Amino acid sequence: MNDNQSADKQGKPTVFYAKKSAESKSSQRSYQGNDSRHQRGSAPRHDQDKSSHDKRRTERSKMNRETIKDNRIEMFRPRSRNNSVTSHESPWKSRVQKSEQLATFENDTTILSNQQLKRQRKEETLVYSENSCKAIFAKRPESIIKAFFLQEKTHEFKPLIAWLVERRLGYDIVDDAHMSKIAQTQHHGGVCLIVKKRSSLTTATYLAQNNDAKYDYVMAIDDINNPHNLGAIARTAAFFKVNGVMLRQPDILDNGASLRVSEGGAEYLTPIKADDFIVSLDQFKQYGYQIVALLPCKVNTIKAENLTKLSVRAKTVFVIFQQINLKLVEFADKVVYLSGSEAMPALNISVLSGILLAKIDRTHTK
Repeated sequence: MNDNQSADKQGKPTVFYAKKSAESKSSQRSYQGNDSRHQRGSAPRHDQDKSSHDKRRTERSKMNRETIKDNRIEMFRPRSRNNSVTSHESPWKSRVQKSEQLATFENDTTILSNQQLKRQRKEETLVYSENSCKAIFAKRPESIIKAFFLQEKTHEFKPLIAWLVERRLGYDIVDDAHMSKIAQTQHHGGVCLIVKKRSSLTTATYLAQNNDAKYDYVMAIDDINNPHNLGAIARTAAFFKVNGVMLRQPDILDNGASLRVSEGGAEYLTPIKADDFIVSLDQFKQYGYQIVALLPCKVNTIKAENLTKLSVRAKTVFVIFQQINLKLVEFADKVVYLSGSEAMPALNISVLSGILLAKIDRTHTK
């Protein structure tokens, strides 16, 4: 009788025992060797492995959350040139532009090429002060590119602001410090415009346009480059209804300081470009204009008459200069001067021009 049969007779289940391998025996010995440690309260090895695994998983999850958080904030960080944004800044915080607002032709050279900068400096200019900006808006509003105002000036320039908004042109409300940087002067008057420069006429074009005019007076300004003197002459000329101003470089008349001193008067004068004054004056002579040269002071070697005895025609070109140009003096039909005293033999050219034009105005009233 075999073993199975004997087990069946006794009613007991048959149990099979597997032979232990060498690895299982070594692990059992290792486990038994750690019984003393378990008895001292240490956690079993498999519990330690589980706790360290959970700890690593927690740290990994935390790192992933921080990475996702950083990436999400990075999406809302405003782009800047140096990409320097501190970690404590809120991505939804409103940011005010801190960069200086400058004229178009003073922008960063890394954005605009040198060719673009030269073109903008040639085509655009700054106009500031109240009367000058109002004259620009009244005479040629289409030339306005952008405007800057102090807060207290917005009510006074409300029509201009409405016009800019209607045509979707830019304007900014700035403080006094920024306005001084934009206008490049402290004498800005609370308003500054970036405008396109006027295009000057040639002598032939001007004569063709004014051929039928009954009265026409032109100021031919030679060797006067001070913008304040030019502005003063332009203001006086506009006051006495002079129509044109002839210059070798008409762009000087569009200088911001010149426009400010002219108080808007320059806008009522037509700029005429003359590379050669003798040639241009000869063209005026051919159209019947009288040429009158005004000396800044009395010169004994030059034959001239006193300004108080001057009589002019209905169409006259007045030649004025700081330093006497003998070629222009010789080409003139009449040469006049205003006598002074030994203490002050000469006047400022702008003041002298005003006295000359006032004499002409009195002649018209007679």
